[in-house]
Amino acid sequence: MTRPKRQSVAAGVGAAAALAAPTFLLPSVDAPVRAVPHEAIVQPQVNTAGGLPSTGVAIAVGLGAAAAATRRTRKASRALTIRRAEGRQLRPRDRADGHGWVKEDPDFNAADDSAVSATHTIELKKRPSGIKRYTHGIDGKGAMVMDMNEKARYPGDPLGQAAVAGVKKGYVVKTVNGTDVRNWDFEDIMDLLEDFIPDPDVQSTAAFKGGAQRVRKHQQVTFPVTIEYVEMKPMDKAASAGPAVPAGAWMPRLSGWSDEDLMKERQRAMAMPEPAPGYNGPRYTKASDVDDAFLQRLMQMQQTGQLLPKKDAYLLVLDVIAQLKSEQTMNRIQVGPGQKLTVFGDLHGQYFDFMNILSMAGLPSPNTPFLFNGDFVDRGSWSIEVILLIYAMKMKHPNAVFMNRGNHEMLEANMIYGFAGETGSKYDLDLFNLFSESFRNLPLLHLVNNEVLVVHAGIPGPRPRVWLPGQTHDPEDAVPVNARATTLAEIASVDRYTELTPNSYKEAVDSAPRQEQKWETDTRMIIDFLWSDPRGGSGYGPSYRKSRGVFMFGPDVTAQFCRENNVKLLIRSHEVKAEGYLKDHDTLMSVFSAPNYLDTGGNKGAFLQLAPGPGGSLEATPTSYTAVPHPDLPPMFHQNYIIENHPHLTRQMRKKQVAQADDFGDSDFAGYQGPDEWEEVDAGASLNAMS
Repeated sequence: MTRPKRQSVAAGVGAAAALAAPTFLLPSVDAPVRAVPHEAIVQPQVNTAGGLPSTGVAIAVGLGAAAAATRRTRKASRALTIRRAEGRQLRPRDRADGHGWVKEDPDFNAADDSAVSATHTIELKKRPSGIKRYTHGIDGKGAMVMDMNEKARYPGDPLGQAAVAGVKKGYVVKTVNGTDVRNWDFEDIMDLLEDFIPDPDVQSTAAFKGGAQRVRKHQQVTFPVTIEYVEMKPMDKAASAGPAVPAGAWMPRLSGWSDEDLMKERQRAMAMPEPAPGYNGPRYTKASDVDDAFLQRLMQMQQTGQLLPKKDAYLLVLDVIAQLKSEQTMNRIQVGPGQKLTVFGDLHGQYFDFMNILSMAGLPSPNTPFLFNGDFVDRGSWSIEVILLIYAMKMKHPNAVFMNRGNHEMLEANMIYGFAGETGSKYDLDLFNLFSESFRNLPLLHLVNNEVLVVHAGIPGPRPRVWLPGQTHDPEDAVPVNARATTLAEIASVDRYTELTPNSYKEAVDSAPRQEQKWETDTRMIIDFLWSDPRGGSGYGPSYRKSRGVFMFGPDVTAQFCRENNVKLLIRSHEVKAEGYLKDHDTLMSVFSAPNYLDTGGNKGAFLQLAPGPGGSLEATPTSYTAVPHPDLPPMFHQNYIIENHPHLTRQMRKKQVAQADDFGDSDFAGYQGPDEWEEVDAGASLNAMS
């Protein structure tokens, strides 16, 4: 192994990891665990006609089977599920009451008398009683207390009355003033009670597309009110188990690649058959094969549905890996007079929009370098075409084409959101393993002219990194800015060769301040670089993307970071913006390059061009554009390949109702400018054509 320093990085998943090469090994129980087993992540099943999901089971694509082998030493995480309801969906910040099901809430059937373990009759005298949030059960029915003030702050505190009266988290509403509401839809119960502490961000996304409205069915009851609450036994999750892994079934490679491994893979690629007779597209054998004519022929071929030969695709990805291994976690770019750097945000496999972008921005060259700021793949159904074109550009101009890793250049995301399935459908899944290795070697940030820092998502989070249970999205409910900002030198020292898994986020925060180890600090900063978002309030607050471990950062955090690191502008992507770009903070700008995201977002795309101004400092100029037509193929179409050919990588789950955000916590509509990602399902979108 030629990279011994990386042996402590991200643990792999499942038994395969324990038997594989030294990098990415699953550590012993006593060793620090850098990454932990993947759990099944649900992918919503949506019919192409745009209606509600058909009856039956929803298929969850993830790494649940691989995780089973390691559960002997770890407590399994709760499998995430889909929830949908007839009519309007409950969305995280565009609902009438600010409540609803969120990630990791328990399943329950309010009407199941056999699950009731105790009943409590409680009178509440005044609203709000101190209950902050209710969640709903299966089929979008029932209401369970999920967050509340657990004690009174002073005698007679109205926001402590529920706790004083005996209400506890987990209690399910049975009757309201004698009316049995267990079979009522969640929103109807909320209409009746209207007893909650409002979420200040409820209206933050409503303006993006007008916000969905529903007709109120019930007027609120008058307090005092008598409520019967029941305690319920946990539901049996046995039915959620995934199918067993057949002998010899393909599993994603869960270990790192040594130089010897890569050499053997190159030898295997060289022995692959030549393309079929009649192929007249470009051929790739080495970097010098790529010239402008190669790129033009590649684009013409891709637009007609043809693929680069399999042998050539392997060799191209192997050469990109070799190039990326020579680069740094934080690369530096110098843009001189007469030059301009074009920064692209998320592309998400929207190849035909990418072609439109290139018609405006041209092709990269030493005087017009390109920086792709992550999320090249997943979601869109032409991710292979996008990434191979970018990689070809990289091999033609290794010092004029730059790439940052995004959260969709992670193995976990690629297994769920389409790229793995697309690679298997168009080539084979062993090539997907090579892509994963290339992604692990991607830089995380680029510093341009020592004054503009470009990163996919955000800047380092709070130190100490302590999670505050019950912290809300209220701008005043914040973790204050750090005593000092993380330095660029500290960022540059991060070991980027890492995979994040579901438990990476939960373990990236502590219950109390403590001294972090280097690998922990690195993991936490990688989470921030790939996942965090800006917010309007000061300090740090919890993210909408994950239930734990990801932070949003305020304008004071941005200002401190820029001031102490002498950075004039931060550029990031990661979020849909209505115009394709937005100045979120005084020294922070977002750019998102996938217009009409998921074929339903209604947003414009944009790219930024950085060039020295009259005074020599870089100036950012945005260019917005709308989506262009593409062949009639819905987003994530190729994920069918995983479902049909590798069912051991799926989990059969009950079809839930009322989709509340993206169960994986990966809504690019998170933040303040867009609606929830799954809103468009009701508008006729097919996210993955699984039906």
